[in-house]
Amino acid sequence: MNSTDDLPKLPICIPTVSENLAYSHHPISQGDEPDFYKPGDLRDIGEGKTARGDFFEKILVGLYWKLGAPVPYAFRTHDGKIRSLDAGCLKFLANRSPADVTFHCDTYGYIDSIEPSERLLALYGPLKSKLMAQLDIPSGS
Repeated sequence: MNSTDDLPKLPICIPTVSENLAYSHHPISQGDEPDFYKPGDLRDIGEGKTARGDFFEKILVGLYWKLGAPVPYAFRTHDGKIRSLDAGCLKFLANRSPADVTFHCDTYGYIDSIEPSERLLALYGPLKSKLMAQLDIPSGS
């Protein structure tokens, strides 16, 4: 998929980055034209053990539980904003041994959706309700 015309609209709200975290670039990218990647095009090295990576993992796992399905790589939130999963964070999860993500690709080989590993689901299991609740649409929106 290389078009924003057909992005799924998800009944969710993406949480903001806490002011006390040491990074400012949100790991759920925002913009009208997201870049689409094939798994082999993701270039970051390492495993991404950072506060930003941890924040990303929690959102990814929460989205997976909230949707009950693999998480679209790019999507629209409840208010129509285009968001996409950070390619670097995805690569860091894919670099782990064993990988902490499974990529589902479209017919052209581009990442269409992502599934967190069983290890991540078990790791964040105790936070399941909280991680899902952080994605709720605020009342009045």
